[in-house]
Amino acid sequence: MSISSTTRKIGINLGRLIVALTFLFSGYVKAIDPLGTQYKIADYLQALGLGGVIPDWLTLTASIGLSTLEFSIGIFLLFAIRRRLTSKVLLLVMAVMTLITAWIVIANPVKDCGCFGDAYVLSNGATLAKNVVLLLLCGLCLFAGRYTKRFISERNQWLTSIYTWVYVLGLCLYTLHYVPILEFTDYRNGTHWRDAWEGRFSADAPESLSTLCFTDARTGDDVTEQILDSGYCFLLTMPEISTADAGNNDRINDIYDECVDNGYRFFLAVGEPWQKEDLQHWMDQTGAAYPVVSADAVQLKAMVRSNPGLLLLRDGIQIRKWSNNDLPILNDALAQQTYRNSIRGIIGLPNDNGDW
Repeated sequence: MSISSTTRKIGINLGRLIVALTFLFSGYVKAIDPLGTQYKIADYLQALGLGGVIPDWLTLTASIGLSTLEFSIGIFLLFAIRRRLTSKVLLLVMAVMTLITAWIVIANPVKDCGCFGDAYVLSNGATLAKNVVLLLLCGLCLFAGRYTKRFISERNQWLTSIYTWVYVLGLCLYTLHYVPILEFTDYRNGTHWRDAWEGRFSADAPESLSTLCFTDARTGDDVTEQILDSGYCFLLTMPEISTADAGNNDRINDIYDECVDNGYRFFLAVGEPWQKEDLQHWMDQTGAAYPVVSADAVQLKAMVRSNPGLLLLRDGIQIRKWSNNDLPILNDALAQQTYRNSIRGIIGLPNDNGDW
Protein backbone atom coordinates (compact mmCIF):
# COMPACT_ATOMS: atom_id res chain seq x y z
CA MET A 1 0.00 0.00 0.00
CA SER A 2 1.45 3.35 -1.02
CA ILE A 3 1.86 6.25 1.33
CA SER A 4 -0.57 8.34 -0.72
CA SER A 5 -3.22 5.65 -0.40
CA THR A 6 -2.72 5.48 3.36
CA THR A 7 -2.95 9.25 3.64
CA ARG A 8 -6.15 9.19 1.58
CA LYS A 9 -7.73 6.63 3.87
CA ILE A 10 -6.75 8.58 6.98
CA GLY A 11 -8.12 11.83 5.56
CA ILE A 12 -11.43 10.29 4.47
CA ASN A 13 -12.00 8.55 7.79
CA LEU A 14 -11.04 11.69 9.68
CA GLY A 15 -13.63 13.64 7.68
CA ARG A 16 -16.20 10.93 8.37
CA LEU A 17 -15.42 11.15 12.10
CA ILE A 18 -15.88 14.95 12.10
CA VAL A 19 -19.26 14.72 10.38
CA ALA A 20 -20.41 11.81 12.56
CA LEU A 21 -19.51 13.55 15.82
CA THR A 22 -21.16 16.79 14.65
CA PHE A 23 -24.41 14.97 13.88
CA LEU A 24 -24.24 13.00 17.13
CA PHE A 25 -23.80 16.16 19.17
CA SER A 26 -26.50 18.03 17.25
CA GLY A 27 -28.97 15.13 17.56
CA TYR A 28 -28.21 14.58 21.24
CA VAL A 29 -28.71 18.19 22.38
CA LYS A 30 -32.01 18.24 20.47
CA ALA A 31 -33.09 14.91 22.01
CA ILE A 32 -32.53 16.13 25.58
CA ASP A 33 -34.51 19.31 24.85
CA PRO A 34 -37.27 18.49 22.35
CA LEU A 35 -39.40 21.43 23.51
CA GLY A 36 -36.53 23.82 22.86
CA THR A 37 -36.24 22.46 19.32
CA GLN A 38 -40.00 22.78 18.91
CA TYR A 39 -39.78 26.45 19.91
CA LYS A 40 -37.07 26.99 17.29
CA ILE A 41 -39.22 25.31 14.62
CA ALA A 42 -42.05 27.63 15.64
CA ASP A 43 -39.70 30.60 15.13
CA TYR A 44 -39.02 29.43 11.57
CA LEU A 45 -42.73 29.03 10.90
CA GLN A 46 -43.40 32.48 12.30
CA ALA A 47 -40.77 33.92 9.96
CA LEU A 48 -42.51 32.21 7.04
CA GLY A 49 -45.88 33.63 8.04
CA LEU A 50 -47.15 30.24 9.22
CA GLY A 51 -47.26 30.99 12.93
CA GLY A 52 -50.25 29.25 14.51
CA VAL A 53 -51.08 27.38 11.29
CA ILE A 54 -49.18 24.18 12.09
CA PRO A 55 -50.51 22.45 15.25
CA ASP A 56 -48.19 22.02 18.24
CA TRP A 57 -48.32 18.23 18.12
CA LEU A 58 -46.95 18.32 14.58
CA THR A 59 -44.08 20.67 15.39
CA LEU A 60 -43.23 18.52 18.43
CA THR A 61 -43.26 15.41 16.25
CA ALA A 62 -40.96 17.20 13.81
CA SER A 63 -38.64 18.07 16.71
CA ILE A 64 -38.41 14.45 17.86
CA GLY A 65 -38.04 13.25 14.27
CA LEU A 66 -35.20 15.70 13.56
CA SER A 67 -33.24 14.70 16.66
CA THR A 68 -33.75 11.01 15.85
CA LEU A 69 -32.62 11.51 12.26
CA GLU A 70 -29.49 13.46 13.16
CA PHE A 71 -28.44 11.14 15.98
CA SER A 72 -29.07 8.05 13.83
CA ILE A 73 -27.05 9.47 10.92
CA GLY A 74 -24.20 10.14 13.33
CA ILE A 75 -24.24 6.56 14.65
CA PHE A 76 -24.62 5.02 11.18
CA LEU A 77 -21.77 7.10 9.79
CA LEU A 78 -19.53 6.46 12.78
CA PHE A 79 -19.92 2.67 12.56
CA ALA A 80 -20.21 2.60 8.74
CA ILE A 81 -23.70 1.07 8.79
CA ARG A 82 -25.32 0.90 5.33
CA ARG A 83 -22.53 3.10 4.08
CA ARG A 84 -23.91 3.93 0.64
CA LEU A 85 -27.47 4.69 1.80
CA THR A 86 -26.28 6.61 4.86
CA SER A 87 -23.96 8.76 2.74
CA LYS A 88 -26.77 9.59 0.29
CA VAL A 89 -29.20 10.56 3.06
CA LEU A 90 -26.46 12.54 4.77
CA LEU A 91 -25.63 14.47 1.60
CA LEU A 92 -29.32 15.26 1.02
CA VAL A 93 -29.82 16.44 4.61
CA MET A 94 -26.74 18.65 4.50
CA ALA A 95 -27.75 20.12 1.15
CA VAL A 96 -31.15 21.11 2.56
CA MET A 97 -29.60 22.47 5.76
CA THR A 98 -27.07 24.51 3.80
CA LEU A 99 -29.80 26.06 1.66
CA ILE A 100 -31.85 26.91 4.76
CA THR A 101 -28.79 28.45 6.40
CA ALA A 102 -28.05 30.51 3.29
CA TRP A 103 -31.62 31.85 3.46
CA ILE A 104 -31.13 32.68 7.15
CA VAL A 105 -27.94 34.63 6.39
CA ILE A 106 -29.63 36.59 3.60
CA ALA A 107 -33.07 37.20 5.15
CA ASN A 108 -32.05 37.04 8.84
CA PRO A 109 -35.48 35.77 10.01
CA VAL A 110 -34.05 34.27 13.23
CA LYS A 111 -31.01 35.27 15.25
CA ASP A 112 -29.53 31.76 15.24
CA CYS A 113 -30.39 28.54 13.41
CA GLY A 114 -30.62 26.44 16.58
CA CYS A 115 -28.56 23.62 15.08
CA PHE A 116 -26.94 22.92 18.47
CA GLY A 117 -29.88 24.10 20.57
CA ASP A 118 -28.85 26.21 23.56
CA ALA A 119 -25.72 24.12 24.10
CA TYR A 120 -23.62 26.07 21.60
CA VAL A 121 -24.96 29.09 19.76
CA LEU A 122 -23.34 30.03 16.45
CA SER A 123 -23.89 33.18 14.44
CA ASN A 124 -25.76 32.71 11.18
CA GLY A 125 -22.60 33.37 9.18
CA ALA A 126 -20.59 30.84 11.20
CA THR A 127 -23.37 28.30 10.78
CA LEU A 128 -23.31 28.69 7.00
CA ALA A 129 -19.53 28.25 6.91
CA LYS A 130 -19.83 25.16 9.09
CA ASN A 131 -22.51 23.66 6.85
CA VAL A 132 -20.50 24.29 3.68
CA VAL A 133 -17.53 22.44 5.18
CA LEU A 134 -19.76 19.58 6.32
CA LEU A 135 -21.40 19.43 2.89
CA LEU A 136 -17.99 18.97 1.24
CA LEU A 137 -17.07 16.27 3.74
CA CYS A 138 -20.42 14.54 3.12
CA GLY A 139 -19.65 14.46 -0.61
CA LEU A 140 -16.28 12.93 0.22
CA CYS A 141 -17.98 10.25 2.33
CA LEU A 142 -20.31 9.38 -0.56
CA PHE A 143 -17.83 9.25 -3.43
CA ALA A 144 -14.98 7.70 -1.45
CA GLY A 145 -17.07 5.40 0.70
CA ARG A 146 -14.98 2.36 -0.15
CA TYR A 147 -12.18 3.78 1.99
CA THR A 148 -14.32 4.06 5.13
CA LYS A 149 -13.47 1.56 7.83
CA ARG A 150 -16.27 -0.62 9.18
CA PHE A 151 -16.39 -1.07 12.96
CA ILE A 152 -19.14 -3.69 13.21
CA SER A 153 -20.06 -6.65 11.06
CA GLU A 154 -22.88 -6.40 8.53
CA ARG A 155 -25.02 -8.95 10.35
CA ASN A 156 -24.96 -6.84 13.54
CA GLN A 157 -26.00 -3.62 11.83
CA TRP A 158 -29.71 -4.15 12.47
CA LEU A 159 -29.09 -4.60 16.21
CA THR A 160 -27.10 -1.37 16.46
CA SER A 161 -29.82 0.43 14.49
CA ILE A 162 -32.56 -0.73 16.88
CA TYR A 163 -30.52 0.23 19.95
CA THR A 164 -29.93 3.68 18.44
CA TRP A 165 -33.60 4.35 17.72
CA VAL A 166 -34.78 3.03 21.09
CA TYR A 167 -32.18 5.12 22.92
CA VAL A 168 -32.81 8.44 21.18
CA LEU A 169 -36.61 8.09 21.21
CA GLY A 170 -36.54 7.07 24.86
CA LEU A 171 -34.37 10.08 25.65
CA CYS A 172 -36.81 12.41 23.91
CA LEU A 173 -39.83 10.98 25.72
CA TYR A 174 -38.08 11.00 29.09
CA THR A 175 -37.09 14.66 28.86
CA LEU A 176 -40.57 15.56 27.61
CA HIS A 177 -42.12 13.95 30.68
CA TYR A 178 -39.64 15.46 33.13
CA VAL A 179 -37.15 18.25 32.41
CA PRO A 180 -33.94 18.08 30.31
CA ILE A 181 -31.28 15.94 31.95
CA LEU A 182 -28.71 18.59 31.02
CA GLU A 183 -29.49 22.29 31.28
CA PHE A 184 -28.04 24.57 28.61
CA THR A 185 -30.22 27.64 29.13
CA ASP A 186 -29.26 30.46 31.50
CA TYR A 187 -31.86 29.19 33.98
CA ARG A 188 -29.76 26.51 35.65
CA ASN A 189 -30.19 25.49 39.25
CA GLY A 190 -27.86 27.66 41.30
CA THR A 191 -28.31 30.73 39.09
CA HIS A 192 -28.39 34.03 41.00
CA TRP A 193 -31.40 35.77 39.53
CA ARG A 194 -31.26 38.75 41.87
CA ASP A 195 -27.57 39.46 41.25
CA ALA A 196 -28.14 39.48 37.48
CA TRP A 197 -31.26 41.63 37.83
CA GLU A 198 -29.30 44.15 39.88
CA GLY A 199 -26.42 44.20 37.37
CA ARG A 200 -23.91 42.06 39.31
CA PHE A 201 -23.01 39.67 36.50
CA SER A 202 -20.96 36.50 36.90
CA ALA A 203 -20.89 32.90 35.71
CA ASP A 204 -23.83 32.24 38.05
CA ALA A 205 -25.58 35.51 37.18
CA PRO A 206 -25.74 35.82 33.37
CA GLU A 207 -26.48 39.18 31.79
CA SER A 208 -29.54 37.80 29.99
CA LEU A 209 -31.40 37.76 33.33
CA SER A 210 -30.95 41.50 33.75
CA THR A 211 -34.13 42.02 31.71
CA LEU A 212 -36.32 40.02 34.11
CA CYS A 213 -39.59 41.81 34.70
CA PHE A 214 -42.73 40.50 36.38
CA THR A 215 -45.84 42.69 36.44
CA ASP A 216 -49.05 42.21 38.38
CA ALA A 217 -51.70 40.93 35.95
CA ARG A 218 -54.41 43.02 37.61
CA THR A 219 -52.70 46.34 38.29
CA GLY A 220 -49.71 46.31 35.94
CA ASP A 221 -47.35 47.10 38.84
CA ASP A 222 -43.78 45.80 38.71
CA VAL A 223 -43.49 43.00 41.31
CA THR A 224 -40.04 41.68 40.33
CA GLU A 225 -38.64 42.82 43.69
CA GLN A 226 -41.20 40.69 45.56
CA ILE A 227 -40.34 37.57 43.55
CA LEU A 228 -36.58 37.99 44.00
CA ASP A 229 -36.83 38.93 47.69
CA SER A 230 -35.33 36.78 50.47
CA GLY A 231 -36.97 33.52 51.48
CA TYR A 232 -38.69 30.88 49.40
CA CYS A 233 -40.67 31.77 46.30
CA PHE A 234 -42.47 29.30 44.04
CA LEU A 235 -43.04 30.37 40.46
CA LEU A 236 -45.57 28.50 38.34
CA THR A 237 -44.45 29.27 34.79
CA MET A 238 -47.02 29.22 32.00
CA PRO A 239 -45.60 30.63 28.74
CA GLU A 240 -48.77 29.84 26.75
CA ILE A 241 -51.81 29.83 29.00
CA SER A 242 -54.21 28.89 26.19
CA THR A 243 -52.48 25.51 25.71
CA ALA A 244 -51.40 24.84 29.31
CA ASP A 245 -52.02 21.36 30.72
CA ALA A 246 -54.50 21.48 33.61
CA GLY A 247 -54.19 17.77 34.42
CA ASN A 248 -52.29 18.31 37.69
CA ASN A 249 -54.10 21.40 38.93
CA ASP A 250 -55.10 19.69 42.20
CA ARG A 251 -51.43 19.13 43.07
CA ILE A 252 -50.63 22.73 42.14
CA ASN A 253 -53.43 24.01 44.38
CA ASP A 254 -52.16 21.82 47.23
CA ILE A 255 -48.67 23.31 46.84
CA TYR A 256 -50.14 26.80 46.90
CA ASP A 257 -52.15 26.02 50.05
CA GLU A 258 -49.00 24.72 51.76
CA CYS A 259 -47.14 27.86 50.73
CA VAL A 260 -49.86 29.99 52.31
CA ASP A 261 -49.71 27.91 55.50
CA ASN A 262 -45.92 28.22 55.72
CA GLY A 263 -45.58 31.84 54.65
CA TYR A 264 -43.89 31.14 51.31
CA ARG A 265 -44.57 33.24 48.24
CA PHE A 266 -46.30 31.65 45.21
CA PHE A 267 -47.03 33.28 41.86
CA LEU A 268 -48.40 32.15 38.53
CA ALA A 269 -46.34 33.75 35.74
CA VAL A 270 -48.12 33.83 32.37
CA GLY A 271 -46.40 34.65 29.11
CA GLU A 272 -47.02 37.91 27.30
CA PRO A 273 -49.15 38.59 25.38
CA TRP A 274 -51.99 36.81 27.16
CA GLN A 275 -55.73 37.05 26.83
CA LYS A 276 -57.93 37.88 29.80
CA GLU A 277 -60.47 35.22 28.79
CA ASP A 278 -57.73 32.54 28.69
CA LEU A 279 -56.60 33.44 32.19
CA GLN A 280 -60.19 33.50 33.46
CA HIS A 281 -60.81 30.10 31.89
CA TRP A 282 -57.76 28.68 33.69
CA MET A 283 -58.83 30.12 37.03
CA ASP A 284 -62.38 28.81 36.62
CA GLN A 285 -61.24 25.40 35.39
CA THR A 286 -58.69 24.82 38.15
CA GLY A 287 -60.20 26.77 41.03
CA ALA A 288 -56.90 28.61 41.38
CA ALA A 289 -56.60 31.34 43.99
CA TYR A 290 -52.92 32.27 43.61
CA PRO A 291 -51.72 35.71 42.47
CA VAL A 292 -50.92 36.12 38.78
CA VAL A 293 -48.05 38.02 37.20
CA SER A 294 -47.03 38.37 33.57
CA ALA A 295 -43.55 38.06 32.04
CA ASP A 296 -41.79 37.61 28.73
CA ALA A 297 -42.98 34.32 27.17
CA VAL A 298 -39.54 33.53 25.71
CA GLN A 299 -37.94 33.77 29.14
CA LEU A 300 -40.68 31.62 30.70
CA LYS A 301 -40.09 28.95 28.03
CA ALA A 302 -36.41 28.90 28.95
CA MET A 303 -37.05 28.77 32.71
CA VAL A 304 -38.84 25.40 32.67
CA ARG A 305 -39.39 23.23 29.60
CA SER A 306 -42.96 22.49 30.59
CA ASN A 307 -46.30 24.27 30.29
CA PRO A 308 -46.96 24.73 33.14
CA GLY A 309 -43.74 24.18 35.06
CA LEU A 310 -42.76 24.90 38.64
CA LEU A 311 -39.63 26.73 39.74
CA LEU A 312 -38.32 27.43 43.24
CA LEU A 313 -36.21 30.43 44.26
CA ARG A 314 -34.55 30.97 47.60
CA ASP A 315 -33.17 34.44 48.36
CA GLY A 316 -33.30 35.20 44.64
CA ILE A 317 -31.30 32.07 43.76
CA GLN A 318 -32.81 29.32 41.63
CA ILE A 319 -32.95 26.09 43.63
CA ARG A 320 -34.98 23.58 41.63
CA LYS A 321 -37.43 23.15 38.77
CA TRP A 322 -40.09 20.55 38.04
CA SER A 323 -42.20 19.66 35.04
CA ASN A 324 -45.98 19.45 35.30
CA ASN A 325 -45.63 15.65 35.37
CA ASP A 326 -43.24 15.57 38.32
CA LEU A 327 -44.51 18.11 40.83
CA PRO A 328 -43.07 17.79 44.35
CA ILE A 329 -44.60 17.21 47.74
CA LEU A 330 -43.77 20.59 49.23
CA ASN A 331 -42.96 19.78 52.85
CA ASP A 332 -40.81 16.77 51.92
CA ALA A 333 -38.86 18.82 49.38
CA LEU A 334 -38.12 21.70 51.75
CA ALA A 335 -37.28 19.33 54.59
CA GLN A 336 -34.80 17.56 52.33
CA GLN A 337 -33.14 20.87 51.44
CA THR A 338 -32.91 21.87 55.13
CA TYR A 339 -31.37 18.49 56.00
CA ARG A 340 -28.78 18.79 53.25
CA ASN A 341 -27.78 22.28 54.36
CA SER A 342 -27.48 21.14 57.99
CA ILE A 343 -25.14 18.31 56.98
CA ARG A 344 -23.05 20.67 54.86
CA GLY A 345 -22.82 23.03 57.85
CA ILE A 346 -21.58 20.22 60.10
CA ILE A 347 -18.72 19.36 57.72
CA GLY A 348 -17.85 23.01 57.14
CA LEU A 349 -19.35 23.58 53.68
CA PRO A 350 -21.55 26.52 52.66
CA ASN A 351 -25.28 26.09 52.12
CA ASP A 352 -26.25 24.10 49.08
CA ASN A 353 -28.22 26.40 46.77
CA GLY A 354 -28.04 24.02 43.86
CA ASP A 355 -30.01 20.99 42.80
CA TRP A 356 -31.60 18.72 45.38
